[in-house]
Amino acid sequence: DIELDPQNPNIVYVGTGDPNISGYPFIGDGLWKSTNGGQTWQHLGLENQRIVSKILVHPTNANILYAATMGLPFERNNDRGLYKTTNGGQTWQQVLFVSDSTGIIELAMSPNDPNVIYAAAWDRIRNNQESLVSGKNARIWKTVNAGANWTMLSGGLPEGENSRIGLSVSAGNPNYLASVYVDTTLNIGGIYTTSDGGNNWSPPRARSIKLRST
Repeated sequence: DIELDPQNPNIVYVGTGDPNISGYPFIGDGLWKSTNGGQTWQHLGLENQRIVSKILVHPTNANILYAATMGLPFERNNDRGLYKTTNGGQTWQQVLFVSDSTGIIELAMSPNDPNVIYAAAWDRIRNNQESLVSGKNARIWKTVNAGANWTMLSGGLPEGENSRIGLSVSAGNPNYLASVYVDTTLNIGGIYTTSDGGNNWSPPRARSIKLRST
């Protein structure tokens, strides 16, 4: 993932690693930052978290960052999850951990309130003996207090085993979100929408789109 500081486009953040976790995934070494448009780079840690799938930058406080990580895909470990820094990446705190085989694949922040964040979890292990691409932990989580507490959303969303989840929040209406679910056969299971910030979701709007197998 590549993100710019909303207040200064010369400040660039890059999360390394292959978020698709394909057959031969590049595992990455965490998060990097440039303050001069990419001429030079500084390592901000999270090397043990390996794959940084998504970065969120606070719109008015450049010291606050969120990094979604999938972890080292070859093994189960507790380094996976969502991390937050309040000092520009000097130190990180794990603010959401789902399981040792589940990482955070997607993040979305409310355009009106940076304390409101949505996170999508994905069960994913890939090594020579195992390729886990779905599970019961593929769910969407929401915080309204910048990661201090989280609620797992339901209200019409799939509750069984699923694969990867995508998320998007409307820039014009912070209560409107769309989410795409991939099912256990790696088909698009449906696109769900909500107009009340995730409390209730509409039925799926699309099906039967085959994805590349892993």
